[in-house]
Amino acid sequence: MLCWSTFHERLGVTSVPRHVEDHADRLRSKYLAFIYDLGESELNGRRIVDHLNLGDGLSWWWLTLLAEKSPLKSPRIYCCIRLFALEEMLVERKPSDLQLVSADSQLADAMRTLCDNLNIPFAWRREPKRKERLSVRAIFHSLPYPMQGMAVLARHFLERWAFRRIAKPSWFSDANSVFMCSYFLHLDRSACEAGHFYSRQWGRLPELLHRAGRRTNWLQHFMRSPIVADSRTAVDWVRRFNRAADAEGNHAFLDTYLSLAVVIRAFTDWLRLNVVAWRLRRIRSMFRPKGSALSLWPILRSDWWASVRGSIAATNCFWIELFDAALRSIPRQSAGFYLCENQGWERAMLHAWRKHGHGEIIGVQHATAPFWHLYYFDDPRNWSSMETCRMPMPDRVAVNGPDAWKAFLTAGYPVDELVKAEALRYIDLATHDAALLENAAAKAANGAASDLNVLILGDMIPSTMDRFLTLVEDACELLPSGHSFTFKPHPGYHVELSAYLRLRVHETTEPLDRIVGDYDIIIAANSTSAAVEAFVVGVPAIIMLDGLGLNLSPLRGKPDVEFVSTPEQLAGALARAKPLEGLFPKHQEMFYLDAALPRWRQLLASVGRS
Repeated sequence: MLCWSTFHERLGVTSVPRHVEDHADRLRSKYLAFIYDLGESELNGRRIVDHLNLGDGLSWWWLTLLAEKSPLKSPRIYCCIRLFALEEMLVERKPSDLQLVSADSQLADAMRTLCDNLNIPFAWRREPKRKERLSVRAIFHSLPYPMQGMAVLARHFLERWAFRRIAKPSWFSDANSVFMCSYFLHLDRSACEAGHFYSRQWGRLPELLHRAGRRTNWLQHFMRSPIVADSRTAVDWVRRFNRAADAEGNHAFLDTYLSLAVVIRAFTDWLRLNVVAWRLRRIRSMFRPKGSALSLWPILRSDWWASVRGSIAATNCFWIELFDAALRSIPRQSAGFYLCENQGWERAMLHAWRKHGHGEIIGVQHATAPFWHLYYFDDPRNWSSMETCRMPMPDRVAVNGPDAWKAFLTAGYPVDELVKAEALRYIDLATHDAALLENAAAKAANGAASDLNVLILGDMIPSTMDRFLTLVEDACELLPSGHSFTFKPHPGYHVELSAYLRLRVHETTEPLDRIVGDYDIIIAANSTSAAVEAFVVGVPAIIMLDGLGLNLSPLRGKPDVEFVSTPEQLAGALARAKPLEGLFPKHQEMFYLDAALPRWRQLLASVGRS
């Protein structure tokens, strides 16, 4: 028997997710090669990449969910990876037949094709599909893809029109100006209300730039969060920053450049993309990986259609036109930095940056680069490609620590396009070492209680959060009373804790670096990078791992981090936890954390001076 959605193995039962983890390097390379080959495959005598070039050298291919490869946006990637694993297991075991017990019709289609090509009899025992609650989201996803695209175009226009109230700033244009592209997220509320721009994603860098005589031009992405819940607050704060632009930088939202002309051009782009998508309607035959019996079309077709006809296509059309308008209007910038996660908007920005003649631009790796965050990695052939419509890339990537440096080099990233820089988001963690160790020593001297002060760290994926908090709920009932739980939500996703009545928990939105030392142990959802902040200062960590998703944790592979899949395992891990033993900081193995920012000083001295 093979288990598709659990890591639990017993006599006669083998876990497909376990096979994925045991052979992760090979399976990741297979998927990256498949995506590269798909873009390069020819239909009607032209590459898919070239079909999606709508005129100025940027191929829409690089903005699709397929090329982006984000498991956070495309959870069906995990299904593809498991199918690669299943194919290996079937070839090795040569079973007499295969039966799938599932409600997933797309998975059944993919497995049927796989078994047909391997000459293995296949049967599908269809389970009842769980009824989805009627909601606006459910209704939206039931619409045809073109209608979804039109709905997104209309919503973006209506929701973001308010940002036009901000006057376009008088951008700095001298040789010392620096362009910064960022999310309007992870902000310090008290600082911003006082008119001082402080983003934890950039930490001390703006202050360093100001002291060095470099003036900053900020193009901001607005994202709703518990700190900035509405456009009115965002507009008010930006106006405050701009009153002191010499010190705080010039700030504008990307949507400040929204206009009727931009909307018309975006709508026209989307219509043209729909025409190209119709011409590529036979692309399904290209979704068979080379040397494989699989067809991944049943699993990935929704990502494809959303990217060329639906909501993703419409969103990308806005990105392209908005960045074109913004970077056409701003004076030439000799140097630029942006938060790098290889998302579709970044490629639209990079294309517009070069189209309008700006200078060197550097992607800043601001968080971690976990193994299964596939958007950080590509097939090595991408780096050496000399074809037209190449993937837009920064001139260099600023890498924030030894872990990420090793990960990028192992994946084949050209070493001359990498540069070391301090981890701005985590720079204050090193200063917590002494206080944390002193606190631990005091607890030990006083005789620590058996009850734990536990911090629960949230995630931004709704389905993951629901499974995680349900797991914690169930585990709490297995623990003795007295444990204290505090929940810190992800800034990008608000959780209604009232839905988890059995979970008696406090909530905090305080910055993690300020409070992490107050807790004995942290437990975290799988993909959040916040767990790293506890790990690097020595606070023990327990991470949820289930078979319904890839192990996206940045702590994957760390020997002193415990991964749990069941309430019993979580309760057992908390019962075994001895937070006062073996406590020591681990930041040096993950990040560059010199508070004087010597690497950043060296990098800044090398860009934008010509």
